Amino acid sequence: MDDLELLRRFEPILRFNRVELFLPSDTGAFVAACSLWQRLPDGTEEKIAEPGDLDLDRLAAISREHAADTLHLLYVQEPLTRKQFRQWRHEGHGEAMPGASRFSQVGITGRIIDALFRLTLLFRGRVPRGSVAAGEITYRESIAGSGTPYYGRVSREAGWTILQYWFFYPMNDWRSSFHGINDHEADWENLIVYAGPDEDGVLQPRWVAFSSHDAEGDGLRRRVDDPDLEWEGDHVVAYPGAGSHSHTPNAMDELVRVDPPVMRGFVRWFRRILRALTPWGDHTSVDDGFGIPFVDYHRGDGVSVGPGGDREWTPVVIDDDTPWVRDFSGRWGRDSRDRFGGESAPTGPKHERDGIDRVRWEDPLGWAGMQKVDPDPRAPARAVAERLASVSARIRAIDDEVGLLRTAARRENSELRALDADVVTQALAKDRREDLHQRDEAMLALRDERRHLTAERDALEAAERRGLPLEAPRAHLGVESVPDEAHDEPANVRSRLLRIWAAVSTPLLMIIIVWLLVGVGSGYYWVGAIVGVLLVMGFEALARRRLISFIVWVVIIAIGTSIVIGLLERWQWTLAVLFIFGAIVLLLQNLKELRASR
Repeated sequence: MDDLELLRRFEPILRFNRVELFLPSDTGAFVAACSLWQRLPDGTEEKIAEPGDLDLDRLAAISREHAADTLHLLYVQEPLTRKQFRQWRHEGHGEAMPGASRFSQVGITGRIIDALFRLTLLFRGRVPRGSVAAGEITYRESIAGSGTPYYGRVSREAGWTILQYWFFYPMNDWRSSFHGINDHEADWENLIVYAGPDEDGVLQPRWVAFSSHDAEGDGLRRRVDDPDLEWEGDHVVAYPGAGSHSHTPNAMDELVRVDPPVMRGFVRWFRRILRALTPWGDHTSVDDGFGIPFVDYHRGDGVSVGPGGDREWTPVVIDDDTPWVRDFSGRWGRDSRDRFGGESAPTGPKHERDGIDRVRWEDPLGWAGMQKVDPDPRAPARAVAERLASVSARIRAIDDEVGLLRTAARRENSELRALDADVVTQALAKDRREDLHQRDEAMLALRDERRHLTAERDALEAAERRGLPLEAPRAHLGVESVPDEAHDEPANVRSRLLRIWAAVSTPLLMIIIVWLLVGVGSGYYWVGAIVGVLLVMGFEALARRRLISFIVWVVIIAIGTSIVIGLLERWQWTLAVLFIFGAIVLLLQNLKELRASR
């Protein structure tokens, strides 16, 4: 079976959101719509090719000629004006995501950080307003009719046959269309099927890894028998995110937390301050990452691409020698020079932004934590047998070593008795006794090692007799993954109130901050500040069903503050009240014990 047949046999099915603007596209049609630019040493840019002048072969040839230069494509030559954008929307394009509830899924902590992060767009390089609409028009008129391809690569490593399915999109419109973290021209996402031979030597899919933004590691992959996975024959189903095109194995509204490296110091200090000021709060959104409340919508209620779907794949096989994959290491769209990187176009499937090979291209096993997984189903039994032989050999070696040490210790103990009996040799006996003590410690350490090895040997022998227990499909994740069906919950008064409160709470908190800055001269400064904060935190706790916990913490803080103020201003009376309270508690406890002892 050649590479194309393998790719076709296990090709996935992608189920998109109904409001998705861009589907997997032909790179040749995209390149033909683009201009090509070179960044000069002084930071300015020079156009190398006009739209319509490029195809994939010419792109590769120009890239070889400019191997030492920084290149990028430009997809949207001119964003739509406000008037053109309104007309585009009036024609029914760019429909909003129904039932989106970004802020209601996170606490006020994440919403505050989100507001601060949004302000950074004022000074970051970003995709201009109207670019998505202009890109959609070009896609609809010039690219969509060229088919729906995936770019498949087959590699073989360490016993695995690795099937990479790369999907190219003209734009990522996550921020503009779906309130995500970024927009950028061009988008490359992929899905990897790891296949291995079964006991009859027939190649079968074993694991599937789903690309999800810049994530790497075990959390990307699912075993084929994972209940999260949905299969139609040999074809796994994936759900691309609206605008972001990242993948999940099931339909869900996925809460995504982003942790930009340049903001980690700020987040560390913000976390400490927040815990000190709001000990009753839920700070997991900050603990788990940057805590910005972005939602990836993977609803699968739109076009289905793949076997049996609305559209069939037109596969294209690529490898390390495909010219446009190998030679063009520039960005596949506008280089906005965003300091955070999120608003600049990505590079191709093979290259990172610094020109070296992508991890998922060069090391697809390591990318998803697969280096430690053996494709041979008989390998675990062999590993158990090998370890059992090693442990048994070590136990025998310990027994021999302890036997020699024991014989020597008994002999030295007898010799010491003789030396102790003579005044002249008592000093020598003292030195020899230290040697005997060290020998005892060595024997104890060996016996302790033997006890642990004996327990391990018994477990290995039991596993060899009964066979290894079947590992749970999600054992590598550490936690059970449960699909988030929040968007399917019936609407009710509480959920509507929560969404309204989530929308107004952050601006209200900012107004309180303004009061803290400008209201210093007012006689009601501290009253206004405290009441405002308590109202915001109280409504937040009520909306999230934590009101009792919040009230308890407020009472505790109020009592503690009163005691501190009392000790500072009237410490005698405050101590007297505390002692009286303590005396009453002690008296009640003593009376309780007296009654119990009758």
